[in-house]
Amino acid sequence: MSLHIDCTITLQHFVLQAKLTLPSHGISAIVGESGSGKTTLLEAIAGLRHDGATTVVFQGRPLQLKQIGLVLQQPQLFPHLSVEQNLRYGWQRATAHRIGWDEVIAACGLQDLLQQRPAQLSGGQQQRVAFARAILGQPQLLLLDEPFSALDEATRHHFVRYLRTLTERYALPIVWVSHQLTDVVEISDYLVVLHAGQVRQSGLLQEQLKQEPLRSQVAVSVLSTTVVEIDNTLACRLQLGDQHMQLPQPHGAALKIGQPYRIRIYARDVSLTLAPVANSSVQNQLRCEIVGCQAAQHQAELLVELAVGKQTFLALITRNAWQQLQLQLGTQVIAHLKAAALHETLRETL
Repeated sequence: MSLHIDCTITLQHFVLQAKLTLPSHGISAIVGESGSGKTTLLEAIAGLRHDGATTVVFQGRPLQLKQIGLVLQQPQLFPHLSVEQNLRYGWQRATAHRIGWDEVIAACGLQDLLQQRPAQLSGGQQQRVAFARAILGQPQLLLLDEPFSALDEATRHHFVRYLRTLTERYALPIVWVSHQLTDVVEISDYLVVLHAGQVRQSGLLQEQLKQEPLRSQVAVSVLSTTVVEIDNTLACRLQLGDQHMQLPQPHGAALKIGQPYRIRIYARDVSLTLAPVANSSVQNQLRCEIVGCQAAQHQAELLVELAVGKQTFLALITRNAWQQLQLQLGTQVIAHLKAAALHETLRETL
């Protein structure tokens, strides 16, 4: 079952035309430059736009407002109600409560704010309340438009990880708009890229990162691994096919043995040699095969696609290095990845 969207809405500078099929599970991200139509598309999915032709079908039936949990850029709280009363508004409308009250209050850090009024809250606190209210309404589909834009980086990262928890624990499908590449890459399963109202590309996240323009502009890859060991130095060991990697545990993440874990790799953080290197501080040396090569944004550089098992990732090297090492498609190489680079926050935005 899927979420089908077909909308045509005339805006000031362009016509938003989107015909999409999103999975009805996991997390789908809508990205694009400012003014590309992301918010309008999300509002159309929610049924808030009446200035065009829009059809939205969810799990085989027309999507109804009561099925949706919606968080817009502005929190839209009831000013005359306390935080608890705002939250109860969503909670009481639900006929069944599979997502618990106490869990959401704790996850959103609202225990000490329940008796406050919205005017007494900061912008970030208001966003947390609006997010909690949407979840407590027990939605079948969660729609989010820059829901954590007013939060500091550490708090935002906590809420981003909580989105992953929600979709995995409760099979809650989520569609969200974000400019933060670090967030999109960390938790999203499906990616939609808008440009001037048109769907430039859409599909599984790992596949879309390999396509232009993201391939050259972002040059970041995602590898799926499994946690196999956690030691007392706050390092963890990951299995990647028949090979292993090591990296510091991410801040605030309680990893468990056997847990799937996705790592983000900047192409610029990967170097290549023809043989393993001894006595190096670089702890991750992966056996790979070169399966692709293309020009990078700088004329002196190349993006090299490397296969490790059934997955691929990118390395950014100079043309001079390509020639000196006599590299070509099919060459077996060793990819070097600094452990410290694999858990850093990505600073780019989309």
